[in-house]
Amino acid sequence: MDFDKLAYPEIIYIDGSEHKGFRDMSKREIRIPYIDEPDVGIGDTIAQKSGKREINLKVVDASFLEGGTLNVGTKHPNLLTLKVENTTAQAHISNKKSSTINIGSISGEQIQVGNHNSQITNISIQQLVEHIAKSGDDEAKVKTLLQNSSVASLIGAGASALFGLL
Repeated sequence: MDFDKLAYPEIIYIDGSEHKGFRDMSKREIRIPYIDEPDVGIGDTIAQKSGKREINLKVVDASFLEGGTLNVGTKHPNLLTLKVENTTAQAHISNKKSSTINIGSISGEQIQVGNHNSQITNISIQQLVEHIAKSGDDEAKVKTLLQNSSVASLIGAGASALFGLL
């Protein structure tokens, strides 16, 4: 039985040479047993065979450990451990990054901080009428709106007091 195929099932290409290895995606790590030290370092791009295609991986850290395999699952005594980033997948992953902004103090009305927020402003009918009355806008139809029987019944007894403001 060939233990290399079980313990190191992936094919990794380093500088044109083929190596058997194991990729632990959760740790972003590849382990490659070796006899002759592969020529690889931080910043290099290596490839993992994936079906008929390849996955490009950028090396962000490397560790060469003599005797690191303890010859378990392989006849190669040394172990190369690479921390990698999947550069093939980066184009397909959204770059949603959250940012933290510390704000000392804010004062005012209707302040919005952040992305994709919405503002909800509550204003009483009395405040609306007062603002319109102060504006002097002749086109404001609040008086007509307040004289509507349905609106007047919703507002109730306060409607007559509001008429006085206009």
